[in-house]
Amino acid sequence: MIKRAATAILVACALVVSLAGCADDESGPRELVLGATDSPAMQVMVRVYAGALRHTGSQVSSEIRTADYRTLLDEMDTTSVDLFPAFSGRLLAQLAPQLAPATADDVFIDLNRSLPQGVSVGDATMVTGTPRLFVASTVADEGAVTDLSDCDRIAAGTPVVVVGAPDQGVIDAFASAGCRFGAVESVESVPVVVDRVAGGGAVGILTPLDVAGDDAEGAVGDIRALRADQPEQPTATATTSASREVQVAAVGPRPEQLVPVYRSAAFTLDEVKTINTVAGEMTTADLATLARRAVAGENPDDLANGWLAEHDL
Repeated sequence: MIKRAATAILVACALVVSLAGCADDESGPRELVLGATDSPAMQVMVRVYAGALRHTGSQVSSEIRTADYRTLLDEMDTTSVDLFPAFSGRLLAQLAPQLAPATADDVFIDLNRSLPQGVSVGDATMVTGTPRLFVASTVADEGAVTDLSDCDRIAAGTPVVVVGAPDQGVIDAFASAGCRFGAVESVESVPVVVDRVAGGGAVGILTPLDVAGDDAEGAVGDIRALRADQPEQPTATATTSASREVQVAAVGPRPEQLVPVYRSAAFTLDEVKTINTVAGEMTTADLATLARRAVAGENPDDLANGWLAEHDL
């Protein structure tokens, strides 16, 4: 009887120790960890998502993991990162370069299918980063060059100006649409591209995010983006890779929408709804303005919180 009592006491003590240990391990809900690439726009955008989540009661780490898409996905696999903003087409190109989606909806669908198990894409924002071909307004008016299909009306050999290293895939996509570029020239900033194009002696490749917003620098009003009409959706009998590649070639580079990529198990349904509310509010012009203010030295956290307050999020 004494032996049984002693055993019971030992078991009880072990249980108390075990529970105490569990209490130490489960000190509270795990904080969500967000990440982003190092671009000013993405550094502001990730803080917008973080602030929206905090404002609805979620615990979010103050740490922002900064890395490229591949590294951030790897860190999702180890549960070190729970969400990061990304441009859909760029991320898809890394995951499944053999795919050639023709529309923004196709990109979204293919991206969802190509992400690792347990990783999802939230609602796309209104922010677009699709590369566009810009010409001087005088060139557009005098040569009736308004659509990408009019690209062959631009003088053959006209140099094309880009910021930083050229993306050969983007260059090739415009060439496939009929553009007859000359030399590709790399410059250090968007205003330099804008000024070169406005002069009429070159065309430029920029994104709407580069030139949107009321505080856009340079002679933005003197340049114009060629329209790229979306192709018709392929029919059920014409969905081969070859048919989709032809459609993409006719309209230039693949569409780029800003989307939240998140680790499904880390978020509740309410938290997913929270990050999706951002989609209906954030515009290309908004993010372009916020990014330029960040480059000018303003605090990205303050910029994100100010935007959230303006939009009651």
